[in-house]
Amino acid sequence: MRYSPSSEFDSVRVWRRVIGYFLVGGLLVIGGFGYWAWLQTAQQIHDKLHIEARLAANSAESVFQGLTDDLPYLALQLSDRGGASLVDDYGLLKTYQDHHPYVASFVLFSPDGQMLLNTARPCCGVGLPDPRMHPAFLKSLRKTLNVPGVWIGQTQQGLVLHDWRIPVRYVVRDEYGNARMILQASVLLSYLVKQWVRDPLLADTALGLLRMDGLHIARVPAPDPQSLYETRMTGPLATILKTDPQTRSGAFDGVVGADGQHRIGEYVRLSNFPVVAYASAPWRLVIWHWWTGVSPFLGLGLLSLAGFVGLTRMQVLRERRHATELADRARRNVLTGLPNRFALMEWLDERLAQQPSSLVLLRVDLADFHDINTALGPHAGDQTLLETARRILAIGQAAGGFVAHGGGDEFDIALPGATLINANGLAHAPLSGLGAPLEIDGRILRLQAGIGIGCYPQDAQDSAGLLRVVDSALYSAKLEGKSAIALYDPASGDLSNARVSFQHSIERALDGDEFLLHYQPMVRMRDGKIVSVEALVRWNDPDRGMVPPGEFIPLAESTGRIGAIGDWVFRRACRTAASWLSDSPDLRVSINLSAVQFNSPDLIGKLRRELRASEVPADNIEVEVTETAVMQDVERSLGVLNGLHALGLSLAIDDFGTGYSSLAYLRRLPAQIIKIDQSFVRDLDTDPEDLAIVRAIVALAKALGRRTIAEGIENARQWRLLQGLGVDYGQGYWLSRPLPEAELRRLLRRDGGYMRQLRERAELEG
Repeated sequence: MRYSPSSEFDSVRVWRRVIGYFLVGGLLVIGGFGYWAWLQTAQQIHDKLHIEARLAANSAESVFQGLTDDLPYLALQLSDRGGASLVDDYGLLKTYQDHHPYVASFVLFSPDGQMLLNTARPCCGVGLPDPRMHPAFLKSLRKTLNVPGVWIGQTQQGLVLHDWRIPVRYVVRDEYGNARMILQASVLLSYLVKQWVRDPLLADTALGLLRMDGLHIARVPAPDPQSLYETRMTGPLATILKTDPQTRSGAFDGVVGADGQHRIGEYVRLSNFPVVAYASAPWRLVIWHWWTGVSPFLGLGLLSLAGFVGLTRMQVLRERRHATELADRARRNVLTGLPNRFALMEWLDERLAQQPSSLVLLRVDLADFHDINTALGPHAGDQTLLETARRILAIGQAAGGFVAHGGGDEFDIALPGATLINANGLAHAPLSGLGAPLEIDGRILRLQAGIGIGCYPQDAQDSAGLLRVVDSALYSAKLEGKSAIALYDPASGDLSNARVSFQHSIERALDGDEFLLHYQPMVRMRDGKIVSVEALVRWNDPDRGMVPPGEFIPLAESTGRIGAIGDWVFRRACRTAASWLSDSPDLRVSINLSAVQFNSPDLIGKLRRELRASEVPADNIEVEVTETAVMQDVERSLGVLNGLHALGLSLAIDDFGTGYSSLAYLRRLPAQIIKIDQSFVRDLDTDPEDLAIVRAIVALAKALGRRTIAEGIENARQWRLLQGLGVDYGQGYWLSRPLPEAELRRLLRRDGGYMRQLRERAELEG
């Protein structure tokens, strides 16, 4: 008779069924009572939160309504004065402020953003900051001009007092409706919220004001005010306001963006303003109140069931451990203990479901393993597989990969993030590791293996497809011989071989001098004279012709060869600049430094050697570093830039404006030139915000004694606008495309004619 494991548990199942019925009945009674208590607790907390939200709404409504009534009156007084005396305006506003403690200051701005007076400072205009130097603040002021009444702005740190305040603004207009001034009352955030926290009805309550567009006006507590008041909320309350903007009050529940906690809350809309006041409590507080209320009653019931639960738990845990052991055995190779082919498929399914950018699968097959097994015996074969598993596991884990033993003498290494470009190089690591001497039963062996490569998403889109293509690639590797590597190729190897040979072509181009430089002029804005040229690398491939930089630069970056290309560009540009000295002694050559070069520890020494070898004066060379590269590590970048400056090189910050955080560090950087990023120049003649940003950058550069270059000039109107803004130099296709060296020399020889032609084009197109 065949043994059935189920018979062993028949009596246990009957016993468990009886106990189960008893447990279900007891739990239903306890659960019903607990649910009723939960509803009561939640309702009590919602009632308390609604009261706090209503009180917060009333206090905020009082402040904002008072300003709504008073600001138009003050604006009328200012308008009647006709702007004749800022001293009188200052006195009027200062008197009002002294009787309203919640107002930190009154501020008057001109329509273009200039701060005319601030009651937090002596009258008038002396030592006041210029909002036009702050693009975000200027943008906020410009929005006010389109609002007909009182406008509650975004909570910010003041430019003068640096405290957090809510700007409430009103536009002072003349009789024709034209804006004369912007009047701002800065409401102290601390005054507004201090009465909220005096006697809270619940601990850990958060109270706040939220505009209908999802921006916070106030919140207490505010763990990170800078992030809080600049981030548009997407939590449950913001979703309700967006879905139903006419809502007046209600409840919300979910994870809030302000502190990342799961909260329940109540909200009340202010009567006359697009703002809601809310009060919320963390979910754990509800649980705590519920538990403290029901625990004495639940304790007795739970204790009565504890014995029954303990008995069943022992049985369930024993069965669960047994099931886990069986599942683990089903997913591991018995000999090596590595995940097997089934576990590999599970891992690939899970990883590919996350849609990674790339993944490479290597299949390693030992060559001549059958001979080892036959000649030395199964024990030697097992020892060989164990040592192979140890070496491949070490290699795979070092590369951040997943290693599996599919069975027999085949192993798999899955490498997330690896790409088709570097797959061939990654495959050499297992070959090298397996080639190290291996002693089995007193004999020294050197293992060889064939490796097949499959890549996601180029070769397959799912795990089953990836396993098929890597098997096909391994078959191709075996046909090539021992220690061969093959990429999967559905087109008889043409596609994959082309990609691998493209990688090798970069090495050949460096050795064969296939790279060349084109030069794009930079001209002086006031007269169009060419003062410098930017060296731009090009690749003249003998097989494909002129390869666009957008195709080979990313490949060079991903293979680690961008540094070598950058070194070649600097060397060639210096030698070319030296050859121009007799004809154009004042012409500078601008050279871009890649992030890899900029982070190289030997950068200063390498550039010093190239300058000496080319015998070009350092002041004829200008290096450009992107703002992004500088801002990655500001303190280190300062040291590198000071070293470049000490060599006598001119320094330029490229792509300026794409990372506003660098504005605070600009005064510390020894860079003489700022290149305004072309994203701001491209729509300069159609986008007022881009125009304002460029104006602010130019003003800031002039204040700090820096010169500016606008790149990407595409038409005469942009040229005229940039001239009017005071930009020093310009660059772009409208001025000149990048030119080969010979064409550039001809252009430089007729510099006067070029300047004349440029003026004529500007007049004709302008």
